[in-house]
Amino acid sequence: MDHTYTSKKMGGNWNQCRLLMLLFLTVLQPGLSADGEEPELDDDDNRVEISCAIVGPDYVTVGVPSSVECLSNCKACTFSMSVDSKTAQGQGSVLAFTVSSWVGVLTVTCTAAEDGRGGSATATKKLQVLDGPANVSITGPSRLTQSVSHTYSCHARCRPSCTYAWRTDEGPWIGGQGNVLSITPQEMDKPKTLVCKATNSVSGLFVAATQNITVTYGPSEIQIIGPDVISISEKQQFVCSAECLPSCRYVSSVNSHTVRGNVMEVTVDHPLKSVTLKCEAQNTASRKKATVTKTIHISGSFHSLSSRPEGSSVLLAFILSAAHTVTALHYGSSLL
Repeated sequence: MDHTYTSKKMGGNWNQCRLLMLLFLTVLQPGLSADGEEPELDDDDNRVEISCAIVGPDYVTVGVPSSVECLSNCKACTFSMSVDSKTAQGQGSVLAFTVSSWVGVLTVTCTAAEDGRGGSATATKKLQVLDGPANVSITGPSRLTQSVSHTYSCHARCRPSCTYAWRTDEGPWIGGQGNVLSITPQEMDKPKTLVCKATNSVSGLFVAATQNITVTYGPSEIQIIGPDVISISEKQQFVCSAECLPSCRYVSSVNSHTVRGNVMEVTVDHPLKSVTLKCEAQNTASRKKATVTKTIHISGSFHSLSSRPEGSSVLLAFILSAAHTVTALHYGSSLL
Protein backbone atom coordinates (compact mmCIF):
# COMPACT_ATOMS: atom_id res chain seq x y z
CA MET A 1 0.00 0.00 0.00
CA ASP A 2 1.53 3.26 -1.13
CA HIS A 3 1.16 6.50 0.82
CA THR A 4 1.63 10.15 -0.16
CA TYR A 5 2.03 12.82 2.51
CA THR A 6 1.19 16.46 1.77
CA SER A 7 1.02 19.42 4.12
CA LYS A 8 -1.00 22.64 4.16
CA LYS A 9 0.14 25.93 5.77
CA MET A 10 -1.09 26.03 9.35
CA GLY A 11 -2.33 28.77 11.64
CA GLY A 12 -3.38 31.39 9.09
CA ASN A 13 -1.23 34.26 7.90
CA TRP A 14 1.57 34.43 10.46
CA ASN A 15 3.31 37.40 8.86
CA GLN A 16 0.18 39.55 9.02
CA CYS A 17 -0.40 38.57 12.65
CA ARG A 18 3.20 39.33 13.54
CA LEU A 19 3.07 42.77 11.91
CA LEU A 20 -0.11 43.66 13.76
CA MET A 21 1.41 42.58 17.07
CA LEU A 22 4.58 44.59 16.42
CA LEU A 23 2.45 47.61 15.62
CA PHE A 24 0.55 47.13 18.90
CA LEU A 25 3.76 46.88 20.89
CA THR A 26 5.34 49.86 19.14
CA VAL A 27 2.77 52.27 20.53
CA LEU A 28 4.02 51.36 24.00
CA GLN A 29 7.51 52.69 23.20
CA PRO A 30 8.55 56.12 24.65
CA GLY A 31 7.40 59.06 22.57
CA LEU A 32 4.61 61.57 22.25
CA SER A 33 1.03 60.36 22.24
CA ALA A 34 -1.48 61.35 19.60
CA ASP A 35 -2.57 64.42 21.61
CA GLY A 36 1.01 65.55 22.31
CA GLU A 37 1.07 64.51 25.96
CA GLU A 38 3.95 62.62 27.51
CA PRO A 39 3.27 58.87 27.96
CA GLU A 40 2.72 57.60 31.47
CA LEU A 41 6.06 56.64 33.02
CA ASP A 42 6.94 54.14 35.74
CA ASP A 43 7.30 55.99 39.07
CA ASP A 44 10.50 54.12 39.96
CA ASP A 45 12.79 54.64 36.99
CA ASN A 46 10.81 56.69 34.48
CA ARG A 47 10.48 53.90 31.89
CA VAL A 48 7.65 52.27 29.94
CA GLU A 49 6.13 49.10 31.36
CA ILE A 50 7.31 45.95 29.53
CA SER A 51 4.75 43.94 27.58
CA CYS A 52 5.00 40.80 25.45
CA ALA A 53 2.82 38.54 23.32
CA ILE A 54 3.17 35.13 21.64
CA VAL A 55 2.65 34.91 17.87
CA GLY A 56 2.14 31.53 16.17
CA PRO A 57 -0.44 28.99 15.02
CA ASP A 58 -3.55 28.15 17.00
CA TYR A 59 -2.85 24.42 16.62
CA VAL A 60 0.04 22.00 16.14
CA THR A 61 0.11 18.47 14.73
CA VAL A 62 1.78 15.43 16.26
CA GLY A 63 5.04 14.73 14.46
CA VAL A 64 5.01 17.98 12.44
CA PRO A 65 7.60 20.69 13.34
CA SER A 66 6.05 23.93 14.64
CA SER A 67 7.28 27.22 16.05
CA VAL A 68 6.08 30.28 18.00
CA GLU A 69 7.67 33.68 18.51
CA CYS A 70 7.64 35.93 21.57
CA LEU A 71 7.40 39.64 20.78
CA SER A 72 8.15 42.40 23.28
CA ASN A 73 8.40 46.21 23.32
CA CYS A 74 11.72 46.29 25.18
CA LYS A 75 14.94 46.93 23.28
CA ALA A 76 17.17 44.56 25.28
CA CYS A 77 15.33 41.57 26.66
CA THR A 78 16.13 37.97 27.51
CA PHE A 79 13.37 35.51 26.64
CA SER A 80 12.57 32.31 28.46
CA MET A 81 9.90 29.88 27.27
CA SER A 82 8.11 26.78 28.49
CA VAL A 83 5.61 24.25 27.11
CA ASP A 84 3.14 22.90 29.67
CA SER A 85 5.37 24.22 32.46
CA LYS A 86 8.43 22.41 31.05
CA THR A 87 11.29 24.74 30.19
CA ALA A 88 12.07 24.83 26.46
CA GLN A 89 15.22 26.26 24.92
CA GLY A 90 14.54 28.59 22.02
CA GLN A 91 16.63 30.61 19.60
CA GLY A 92 16.28 34.10 20.99
CA SER A 93 12.59 34.90 20.92
CA VAL A 94 11.65 31.95 18.71
CA LEU A 95 10.78 28.47 20.00
CA ALA A 96 10.71 25.56 17.54
CA PHE A 97 9.33 22.23 18.74
CA THR A 98 7.65 19.01 17.63
CA VAL A 99 4.89 17.28 19.62
CA SER A 100 5.66 13.56 19.87
CA SER A 101 2.36 12.31 21.30
CA TRP A 102 -1.21 13.52 21.34
CA VAL A 103 -2.62 15.63 24.16
CA GLY A 104 -5.71 17.81 23.97
CA VAL A 105 -4.12 21.24 24.50
CA LEU A 106 -0.60 22.63 25.01
CA THR A 107 0.11 25.85 26.90
CA VAL A 108 3.11 27.85 25.73
CA THR A 109 4.50 30.49 28.13
CA CYS A 110 6.98 33.26 27.31
CA THR A 111 8.68 35.63 29.76
CA ALA A 112 10.54 38.71 28.51
CA ALA A 113 12.98 40.10 31.08
CA GLU A 114 14.64 43.47 30.49
CA ASP A 115 18.39 43.15 30.78
CA GLY A 116 19.97 44.99 33.73
CA ARG A 117 16.77 46.62 34.98
CA GLY A 118 14.74 43.80 36.46
CA GLY A 119 11.46 44.44 34.64
CA SER A 120 9.65 41.53 32.99
CA ALA A 121 6.40 40.48 31.34
CA THR A 122 4.82 37.08 30.73
CA ALA A 123 2.39 35.89 28.04
CA THR A 124 0.69 32.54 27.46
CA LYS A 125 -0.95 30.91 24.45
CA LYS A 126 -2.99 27.70 24.26
CA LEU A 127 -2.45 25.48 21.24
CA GLN A 128 -4.87 22.79 20.10
CA VAL A 129 -3.04 19.52 19.37
CA LEU A 130 -4.04 17.62 16.23
CA ASP A 131 -3.13 14.09 15.21
CA GLY A 132 -2.94 12.68 11.69
CA PRO A 133 -3.92 11.69 9.19
CA ALA A 134 -1.72 8.67 9.87
CA ASN A 135 -1.84 4.93 9.12
CA VAL A 136 -4.13 5.49 6.12
CA SER A 137 -5.25 2.25 4.44
CA ILE A 138 -7.87 0.94 2.01
CA THR A 139 -9.91 -2.19 2.72
CA GLY A 140 -11.57 -3.95 -0.22
CA PRO A 141 -11.05 -6.51 -3.02
CA SER A 142 -8.20 -6.20 -5.49
CA ARG A 143 -10.24 -7.94 -8.22
CA LEU A 144 -13.77 -6.97 -9.26
CA THR A 145 -16.44 -8.88 -11.13
CA GLN A 146 -18.56 -7.23 -13.81
CA SER A 147 -22.02 -6.00 -12.78
CA VAL A 148 -21.35 -6.85 -9.12
CA SER A 149 -21.16 -4.09 -6.47
CA HIS A 150 -17.94 -3.98 -4.47
CA THR A 151 -17.38 -1.88 -1.35
CA TYR A 152 -14.17 -0.18 -0.24
CA SER A 153 -13.50 1.61 3.04
CA CYS A 154 -10.72 4.02 3.96
CA HIS A 155 -9.30 4.14 7.49
CA ALA A 156 -7.02 6.72 9.11
CA ARG A 157 -5.97 7.88 12.58
CA CYS A 158 -7.27 11.44 12.88
CA ARG A 159 -7.91 13.96 15.66
CA PRO A 160 -10.28 15.64 15.83
CA SER A 161 -11.60 14.10 12.58
CA CYS A 162 -10.87 13.45 8.91
CA THR A 163 -12.78 13.89 5.67
CA TYR A 164 -12.30 11.44 2.79
CA ALA A 165 -12.19 11.66 -0.99
CA TRP A 166 -11.72 8.97 -3.67
CA ARG A 167 -10.57 8.73 -7.26
CA THR A 168 -9.31 6.17 -9.79
CA ASP A 169 -6.12 6.88 -11.73
CA GLU A 170 -6.16 10.56 -12.74
CA GLY A 171 -9.96 10.95 -12.53
CA PRO A 172 -11.78 13.56 -10.41
CA TRP A 173 -11.87 13.39 -6.63
CA ILE A 174 -15.21 12.12 -5.29
CA GLY A 175 -16.17 13.14 -1.77
CA GLY A 176 -19.24 13.32 0.39
CA GLN A 177 -19.49 9.55 0.86
CA GLY A 178 -17.70 9.35 4.19
CA ASN A 179 -14.97 6.75 4.21
CA VAL A 180 -16.92 4.19 2.10
CA LEU A 181 -17.03 3.84 -1.70
CA SER A 182 -19.02 1.39 -3.84
CA ILE A 183 -17.90 0.37 -7.35
CA THR A 184 -19.93 -1.64 -9.87
CA PRO A 185 -17.89 -2.29 -13.06
CA GLN A 186 -20.05 -2.56 -16.17
CA GLU A 187 -17.56 -3.40 -18.89
CA MET A 188 -14.08 -4.73 -19.49
CA ASP A 189 -11.50 -2.31 -18.19
CA LYS A 190 -7.77 -2.12 -17.76
CA PRO A 191 -6.26 -2.37 -14.28
CA LYS A 192 -6.73 0.83 -12.29
CA THR A 193 -5.31 2.48 -9.21
CA LEU A 194 -7.85 3.37 -6.52
CA VAL A 195 -6.80 6.33 -4.34
CA CYS A 196 -8.24 7.42 -0.99
CA LYS A 197 -7.26 10.81 0.46
CA ALA A 198 -7.80 11.41 4.19
CA THR A 199 -7.71 15.11 5.16
CA ASN A 200 -7.57 16.47 8.72
CA SER A 201 -10.66 18.63 9.11
CA VAL A 202 -8.78 21.37 11.00
CA SER A 203 -5.21 21.51 9.67
CA GLY A 204 -5.85 20.50 6.06
CA LEU A 205 -2.99 17.99 6.21
CA PHE A 206 -3.77 14.97 4.07
CA VAL A 207 -2.36 11.53 3.31
CA ALA A 208 -3.30 9.41 0.29
CA ALA A 209 -3.32 5.60 0.16
CA THR A 210 -3.56 3.56 -3.06
CA GLN A 211 -4.69 0.09 -4.09
CA ASN A 212 -4.45 -1.57 -7.50
CA ILE A 213 -7.68 -3.12 -8.79
CA THR A 214 -8.59 -5.17 -11.87
CA VAL A 215 -11.92 -6.23 -13.33
CA THR A 216 -12.54 -9.95 -13.87
CA TYR A 217 -13.53 -10.37 -17.51
CA GLY A 218 -14.53 -13.21 -19.80
CA PRO A 219 -14.42 -15.71 -21.19
CA SER A 220 -15.53 -13.87 -24.33
CA GLU A 221 -14.81 -14.12 -28.05
CA ILE A 222 -14.07 -17.80 -27.60
CA GLN A 223 -13.05 -19.57 -30.82
CA ILE A 224 -11.27 -22.63 -32.18
CA ILE A 225 -8.50 -21.61 -34.54
CA GLY A 226 -7.65 -24.04 -37.35
CA PRO A 227 -8.69 -25.12 -40.86
CA ASP A 228 -12.28 -26.00 -41.75
CA VAL A 229 -11.17 -28.87 -44.01
CA ILE A 230 -8.41 -31.40 -43.48
CA SER A 231 -7.15 -34.18 -45.73
CA ILE A 232 -7.17 -37.86 -44.97
CA SER A 233 -4.14 -38.94 -42.92
CA GLU A 234 -3.10 -35.30 -42.45
CA LYS A 235 -2.23 -34.12 -38.94
CA GLN A 236 -3.62 -30.68 -38.08
CA GLN A 237 -3.42 -28.57 -34.92
CA PHE A 238 -6.39 -26.64 -33.52
CA VAL A 239 -6.12 -24.03 -30.75
CA CYS A 240 -8.92 -22.78 -28.51
CA SER A 241 -8.65 -19.14 -27.44
CA ALA A 242 -10.71 -16.70 -25.40
CA GLU A 243 -10.32 -13.28 -23.83
CA CYS A 244 -10.02 -13.75 -20.07
CA LEU A 245 -8.86 -11.78 -17.07
CA PRO A 246 -7.11 -12.89 -14.97
CA SER A 247 -6.95 -16.20 -16.92
CA CYS A 248 -8.96 -19.11 -18.26
CA ARG A 249 -8.56 -22.87 -18.08
CA TYR A 250 -9.62 -25.03 -21.03
CA VAL A 251 -11.16 -28.43 -21.69
CA SER A 252 -10.99 -29.65 -25.33
CA SER A 253 -12.67 -32.62 -26.97
CA VAL A 254 -13.19 -34.44 -30.26
CA ASN A 255 -16.45 -36.37 -30.19
CA SER A 256 -16.36 -38.27 -26.89
CA HIS A 257 -12.63 -37.90 -26.24
CA THR A 258 -11.67 -35.09 -23.84
CA VAL A 259 -8.45 -33.67 -22.42
CA ARG A 260 -7.51 -30.61 -20.39
CA GLY A 261 -5.79 -27.93 -22.42
CA ASN A 262 -6.48 -25.66 -25.34
CA VAL A 263 -4.46 -27.45 -28.06
CA MET A 264 -5.78 -30.32 -30.16
CA GLU A 265 -3.89 -32.30 -32.84
CA VAL A 266 -6.25 -34.26 -35.10
CA THR A 267 -5.50 -36.98 -37.67
CA VAL A 268 -8.26 -38.90 -39.53
CA ASP A 269 -7.22 -42.16 -41.20
CA HIS A 270 -10.66 -43.73 -41.75
CA PRO A 271 -13.47 -42.57 -44.02
CA LEU A 272 -15.51 -39.89 -42.31
CA LYS A 273 -17.37 -36.90 -43.66
CA SER A 274 -16.62 -34.67 -40.67
CA VAL A 275 -15.64 -34.47 -37.03
CA THR A 276 -16.77 -32.03 -34.37
CA LEU A 277 -14.36 -30.21 -32.04
CA LYS A 278 -15.50 -28.65 -28.80
CA CYS A 279 -13.77 -26.31 -26.36
CA GLU A 280 -14.90 -25.04 -22.97
CA ALA A 281 -13.17 -22.03 -21.34
CA GLN A 282 -13.65 -21.19 -17.65
CA ASN A 283 -12.49 -18.00 -15.91
CA THR A 284 -10.22 -19.02 -13.04
CA ALA A 285 -11.54 -16.23 -10.78
CA SER A 286 -15.26 -15.85 -11.54
CA ARG A 287 -15.78 -19.52 -12.62
CA LYS A 288 -17.82 -18.26 -15.56
CA LYS A 289 -17.82 -20.65 -18.56
CA ALA A 290 -18.18 -20.38 -22.32
CA THR A 291 -18.28 -23.15 -24.97
CA VAL A 292 -17.60 -23.22 -28.71
CA THR A 293 -17.81 -26.00 -31.32
CA LYS A 294 -16.28 -26.37 -34.76
CA THR A 295 -17.12 -28.89 -37.50
CA ILE A 296 -14.20 -30.06 -39.64
CA HIS A 297 -14.83 -31.67 -43.00
CA ILE A 298 -12.61 -34.47 -44.35
CA SER A 299 -11.35 -34.46 -47.92
CA GLY A 300 -9.34 -36.99 -49.95
CA SER A 301 -9.66 -40.54 -51.29
CA PHE A 302 -9.86 -43.64 -49.11
CA HIS A 303 -9.13 -46.14 -51.95
CA SER A 304 -5.48 -46.52 -51.02
CA LEU A 305 -6.33 -47.73 -47.54
CA SER A 306 -5.87 -51.44 -46.83
CA SER A 307 -9.02 -53.47 -47.01
CA ARG A 308 -10.52 -54.29 -43.66
CA PRO A 309 -12.05 -57.58 -42.53
CA GLU A 310 -15.73 -57.81 -43.20
CA GLY A 311 -17.86 -56.44 -40.37
CA SER A 312 -15.16 -54.23 -38.89
CA SER A 313 -16.35 -50.90 -37.65
CA VAL A 314 -15.38 -47.49 -38.97
CA LEU A 315 -12.96 -45.83 -36.52
CA LEU A 316 -11.70 -42.32 -35.94
CA ALA A 317 -8.05 -41.94 -35.02
CA PHE A 318 -7.00 -38.67 -33.47
CA ILE A 319 -4.57 -37.20 -31.01
CA LEU A 320 -5.46 -34.67 -28.30
CA SER A 321 -2.59 -32.74 -26.83
CA ALA A 322 -2.51 -30.53 -23.72
CA ALA A 323 1.18 -29.86 -23.98
CA HIS A 324 0.69 -26.25 -24.98
CA THR A 325 -1.93 -25.22 -22.42
CA VAL A 326 -1.89 -21.47 -21.80
CA THR A 327 -3.52 -20.13 -18.64
CA ALA A 328 -3.93 -16.44 -19.47
CA LEU A 329 -4.91 -14.43 -22.51
CA HIS A 330 -4.27 -10.69 -22.40
CA TYR A 331 -6.55 -8.14 -23.97
CA GLY A 332 -6.19 -7.79 -27.69
CA SER A 333 -4.68 -11.23 -28.17
CA SER A 334 -6.30 -13.58 -30.64
CA LEU A 335 -4.17 -16.66 -30.07
CA LEU A 336 -2.83 -18.15 -26.91
